[in-house]
Amino acid sequence: MENGLPNPLDRAIFLADAHLNQDDIHCRRFLEMAAQATAEKVPMFLLGDMFDLWFGNRGLTFAFQRPIIDRLRELRRGGFRLYYIEGNRDFYLKSEHEGTTFDLVSEGDLRATIGGKRVFLSHGDTVNKADFSYRFWKGISKNRLANRAVARLPAWFFLPLADRVERKLKRYNRRHKESFPEAECRSYATKLFGAGTDIIVLGHFHQERLEPQNRDVHEFSRSSGTEMDARRGILAVLPSWKEQYRYFYIATNGAHGFLAFRPGEPLVP
Repeated sequence: MENGLPNPLDRAIFLADAHLNQDDIHCRRFLEMAAQATAEKVPMFLLGDMFDLWFGNRGLTFAFQRPIIDRLRELRRGGFRLYYIEGNRDFYLKSEHEGTTFDLVSEGDLRATIGGKRVFLSHGDTVNKADFSYRFWKGISKNRLANRAVARLPAWFFLPLADRVERKLKRYNRRHKESFPEAECRSYATKLFGAGTDIIVLGHFHQERLEPQNRDVHEFSRSSGTEMDARRGILAVLPSWKEQYRYFYIATNGAHGFLAFRPGEPLVP
């Protein structure tokens, strides 16, 4: 599923894969950054996996998550613009959190105009089509019938079970992400650049990358078979946020890059 943000934004910041899992310094630093974004009137995009596990079903919220969600809702009431793209650890958040915790929850990819640039945003978990094990698991875990079945289970039974499964998956994902799928990402990006995208922002891979499209990407007219305007693009892959509190930004003039969050320093140069 692919959505578009209805109104252009002059600037924004982007982070992914915070994987918050307890009340600790990482949660406090995350909320500090959200509060500073509110004060500076900088919209924030979260490209999935804010928590290790997050279920949209009422009653299936871990205790440490509630104060974070409540604080984000408080900041939104104060004018904070916050957008979420579901990751592979997020399950059906839209009905409970769109319009309350977030301005928008996208279950798939999202397009936006930011700083005058055409931006394509995705968690990134479907980029690597060679990861058959993950694709099979996603087909099962994101199934709506399975979600309805889970909603009927008592929290005292389901949440500890889900936590144990998540820990096993984390060990698998750590091994799988040691190598970056260069060819798959290049093919994925080339199609989007050829269709007019200026900047692609991905999460999921836990590796910071900022790769200009050094060679021209040409768009072809299917009707005439002739070459149209050449385009260039930027591929930004977000790191795991809580490791070094790194995030990506796009400024009003289209300038972009990575920064580390330091309280009190401007989020966007």
